[in-house]
Amino acid sequence: MKNYRLLVVDDDKHNLMVMTQYLEKHLESGVKYEFLTAPNGQLALNIAQKTQPDLIITDWDMPAMNGIEMIRAIKEDPNIKEIPIIIVTGINDEVEDLRLALDVGAVDYIKKPINDIELGARVASALQLYDAYRTIKEQKNAIEEQKKRELSSKTLQIYEKNQILSEVKGKLENYLLELNPDLRPNGKAIIKIIDQSIQQDNHWDAFKEQFELINPFFFKVLTESHPELTNSEIKMCAYINVGLSIKEIADFMNLEYRGARVKKTRIKQKMKIPTEMKIDDYVQNLGK
Repeated sequence: MKNYRLLVVDDDKHNLMVMTQYLEKHLESGVKYEFLTAPNGQLALNIAQKTQPDLIITDWDMPAMNGIEMIRAIKEDPNIKEIPIIIVTGINDEVEDLRLALDVGAVDYIKKPINDIELGARVASALQLYDAYRTIKEQKNAIEEQKKRELSSKTLQIYEKNQILSEVKGKLENYLLELNPDLRPNGKAIIKIIDQSIQQDNHWDAFKEQFELINPFFFKVLTESHPELTNSEIKMCAYINVGLSIKEIADFMNLEYRGARVKKTRIKQKMKIPTEMKIDDYVQNLGK
C-alpha cells in the first residue's frame, strides 16, 4: 500500500470538500491518501514546512497569501522546494496565467469547474513523477556516497603506505650510520627509491583530481562562498566532505589531534555556521 500525504489549499470549504471527495473517488488500487487542508497560502506554507506533504493542490485566489505567492515561498525553502504543486483556478485561465504558474514552479494547472476524472488523473500522474524523481535522487546519492567511500579508502591506503615507507626510511638511515662506508652508497640509493615512492608532495593533487570527479562544483562554491579560507582550511573542508574522521584528517595534515579539532572549530566560526548546525553537514552539502 502506497500512502501519500496531500495538502489541499482553498479558502472555500466547499471546494476543499469537493476536491478531497473527488480524489477519494478515483483512488488507484493499492494507494491511500491522507489529506491536510488550509484556507490560504500562508497557513499552507506553515503546514508544508512542518509535514512535508507529497503533493500540494492549491487555489490561485486566496486571502493572506495567494497560490502564486505561496509557490514562490515554497520554492525558496530548500527543505520543501521539491514538493510538486498543482494550481487550480477559475479566473486566471489565460495563456499568460498558465505561463506564470509554470514559471514560478507549479507542475500542472487545472481550470475550474473541476472534472473529477481529470483531477484524479493529474494528481496520480504528478505523484508518479515525484516518486520517479525521488528514486533517481536516492540512487544518485547512493552512487555518490559509494564514490566518496572509495575515495576515502584509496586516500587512506596512500597515507598508510607513505607512513610505512617513512618508517622504513628512518630505520634504514639509522642503520646506514653503522654500515661499512663501502656499502653506504647502495643504502642511499635505496633511500632515494623510497623517497620517490612516498607521495607526500603529490598526494593532495591526486586526491583533489579524484575528488573533483565526484564533486566538480565543491571548490568553486566553497571559495566563492567563503573567500576568507586559507588553502589549508580548504583542504580540511575537502577531507570533511568525504567523511574522514578528525583523527584521520589530523594524520593527513600532519597535525596533532587537538590542533585539528581547534582548526575545524575555527573554520566553522569563519564560515559563520550556526551553532546548532554541524560543520560536517554544512560542508557535505556544498556544491550539490
